[in-house]
Amino acid sequence: MRRLLFVCISILLSVGCVLAQSDRLASVRMRLPALQGVGMLPSRQALAQTDFDGLSADQNVFAIPITTDYNPCNSGEWTTTDRFRVWRFALCSPNAFSLNATLSDFYIPVDAELFVFGTDTLRSITTYTSEQNAENLPLPPVDGDMLVFEYVEPLDAEFQGMFNVVQVAHDFKGVFAAADSVDAECHIGIDSDFGVDWQNEQRAVCQIIIGGTTLCTGTLLASADGICEPYVLTARHCVHTQKMAETCVFYFKNDDALNVPAIVGATLVATKDNDDGFLDFSLLKLSERPDGLGVYYAGWDASGEVPSGAVCIHHPASGGKLISVDNDSLKVASYRNFDENSFFNVEEWDVGTTEIGSSGAPIFDSNHRVVGILAGGDADCAYPMNDYFQMFSICYDRYADESQQLKRWLNPNDTNFVRIDGRYPQPSVISEKKVGSALSVYPNPAKNVVDISCDNQLITSVTIVDMQGRQVLRLNVGREPSVRVDVSELPLGIYVCRVTFENGESDNAMIIKE
Repeated sequence: MRRLLFVCISILLSVGCVLAQSDRLASVRMRLPALQGVGMLPSRQALAQTDFDGLSADQNVFAIPITTDYNPCNSGEWTTTDRFRVWRFALCSPNAFSLNATLSDFYIPVDAELFVFGTDTLRSITTYTSEQNAENLPLPPVDGDMLVFEYVEPLDAEFQGMFNVVQVAHDFKGVFAAADSVDAECHIGIDSDFGVDWQNEQRAVCQIIIGGTTLCTGTLLASADGICEPYVLTARHCVHTQKMAETCVFYFKNDDALNVPAIVGATLVATKDNDDGFLDFSLLKLSERPDGLGVYYAGWDASGEVPSGAVCIHHPASGGKLISVDNDSLKVASYRNFDENSFFNVEEWDVGTTEIGSSGAPIFDSNHRVVGILAGGDADCAYPMNDYFQMFSICYDRYADESQQLKRWLNPNDTNFVRIDGRYPQPSVISEKKVGSALSVYPNPAKNVVDISCDNQLITSVTIVDMQGRQVLRLNVGREPSVRVDVSELPLGIYVCRVTFENGESDNAMIIKE
């Protein structure tokens, strides 16, 4: 143990001041003495002797949680500079492939910052401010077996920040290993020839880390009103309580790297338990919009039609984002104790396979719309057969309670759409000269006419664009506080109504319905 401690400390002291990803962190660290202590956690060998508390038998589990009780009052070292108080603390769990932590009661003042990073790579620094203050704050993993915290607080801060490190999870599977370690024969990357036509949809698929220990896949979905709240669809066996949703970390990425932005935390808005019916789906609303990450909102089909072929985009535990293809018609089937005949069955994948960590992944039909969610099956590299996908159409509105269906959330205006296409997010305002909130587009949904008005701006033109970006109507109106637009000739569907003012523009989702 002494040798392990020496190795950990040596690595830590070698970090130096090259952490230039944050100007404040670099400038503050230049004036700090070397950090002398490291908190030691059980090694992988020690955890293995306890059979990982039985968790290792769960195929989707990649890390073992270690309960901890560290905070700036009982651990680490405080140093004061001319402008800041700095708390530093390091943890080492020997031979971990990666580590991630969960904080509780995270409450720090404005202008304070918490930096969290590892030492195997210097590219995985994440920064937390008062904007992330929360009762529970799960942190993304960092490479290697060292986790370093540096909290920087101005001397004139309104109060002293506080947080508790209540869990550190030890990655014993190496799920974020280099991509070249993946078996190329059965793992088909999304950037392969098979993924050429699926580059939009892959931007909707995310990897989810639940509770710091479990991996699943999810899909960002479009909504019928065109607004597209950040709803992610995954399997119920992945996330089925609000507490679990709060521990989720969502990665929208195209490789197996850790140094990508993550969305932390979500709200569970719909799922179906096993009381008088049982479905394997959960719909989560992300804590913030991921639009700045280049994401796509996937389309979906709730008609229940059986696809003549299908594509699954997923994140297995042993590689980056992959694609699997079945060229045959799917079968309607039953699976385990879920509702009878509520699954699509892939009898055999023609290209690729799903694996551990793929749970919750979407299956798309030939029109690039989500029609199911991966619940389970037998498929792996050695046996790419017999996967079961919970049918999207069953989850959509089989059960009337809004907390047990998708329709209430993905079709909030109760339109007659049963299928919609995917889309990239539309900004609510596309000009630097932002328009006031007094803009009104009414009625919406509309049938024949739309009245557009604004109390504090004069309208100069109205442009209506379809979801493919094509202009379908334009009306120049000079300088008017209100305008009526005839939309009776437009086909039913979702549009963007772009209202132009003298000093700005505003995009508004608009629905034409019967």
